[in-house]
Amino acid sequence: MKTSRLSLNQFSSLLVLFLSSSATLVNVGRFSGADVWISLLISAVLGTLLFTMYYRIGKLHQFDSLSGILTDLFGKFFGSLILIAYSGYFLLMTASLLKSTADVIEVTLMVDANMILIMLLLMVPIVYGLILGVNAIGRSSELLFYVVILCFIPLVIAVFTSDIFSFDRFLPVLEKGFSPLKQNIYTMTLFPYGESIVFLTIFPLLPKEGKGKILRYSYWAIVLATIILLAADVMCVGILGVGLMKNFIYPFFNAMKMVGVNVLFERLDPLAIIIVMMTCFFKLSLYFYAGLSCIEKLIRRFSYRQLAFPFSVLIIFIAMHLTTGGVEDIYQAILNHPKNLLPIFQLVIPSIVWMLSEFKYHNHVKQLKTEAHK
Repeated sequence: MKTSRLSLNQFSSLLVLFLSSSATLVNVGRFSGADVWISLLISAVLGTLLFTMYYRIGKLHQFDSLSGILTDLFGKFFGSLILIAYSGYFLLMTASLLKSTADVIEVTLMVDANMILIMLLLMVPIVYGLILGVNAIGRSSELLFYVVILCFIPLVIAVFTSDIFSFDRFLPVLEKGFSPLKQNIYTMTLFPYGESIVFLTIFPLLPKEGKGKILRYSYWAIVLATIILLAADVMCVGILGVGLMKNFIYPFFNAMKMVGVNVLFERLDPLAIIIVMMTCFFKLSLYFYAGLSCIEKLIRRFSYRQLAFPFSVLIIFIAMHLTTGGVEDIYQAILNHPKNLLPIFQLVIPSIVWMLSEFKYHNHVKQLKTEAHK
């Protein structure tokens, strides 16, 4: 079967949509209060360094698959064990995000609808897209990226020109000092920036001639995603205030619901829902693809396209048994994951892989660069 490929534009649009989905769904900065912008800017810098480490791992291994990288460094047996752990991590994150997204739909669009039906409706286009090939997801991201931006711009204009938004809610700056922000900065670095570990499974899909430009495209994508994250959190604090932002289940949706516009739109929350659905679709697709690509390398008999349907049933089953309520799931995503699951797969293992890769291949990469200049 022909290998799916992604262009650099598709890669960058996927990265923007992947990172920015956290702003619209969870508002991870809610616990930073009025100083959310400080926490987010610092975490963006740290998150960029984290992504650079992921890129460096890929580059040192000539952008091999995650399976090839782990096997090369740890051997077939231990490499396969770590790959199994990563496939479980990616699939668990898929199920968790599926549950959170389904909760949003149940609360905002399909009140009291059957949860299994909502999850099925979410998974059908994802499975269909992966059966067509991950390049189909990439082509969709190029188009829908502009739709998300066109939906987001009216939100920003309407909010910042409305009477309900107030910059006074951000004062005083650092009222309790910098120390309370440290945990939030750590959390926001891993979630969402650390989640870009997924793109280690995407690097091999990029064209060989464009791999030297990956980092440049990635930095632009991270900057744009950070602007979206920052705008979303600032709008929520400026409209709801610190107290309400912490207490609402979906502060971004509730904040947009409170803004009335009489020119083009009477309400802004439909635009917020469109943004949530589109960004979460691509994040779900990438997490699901990452898990399937790891399993594909382990089984070798079936491709990720063939595995998409049976594993989608498993994902729905896991999602149904994760938690029973949207509030529980939000707090699990923000508080528990960064403390328990995320550091292992986003920080600890990648750091070990990076150091071993530098030790093994640093001189080899230098030699290749020297030969290329001759």
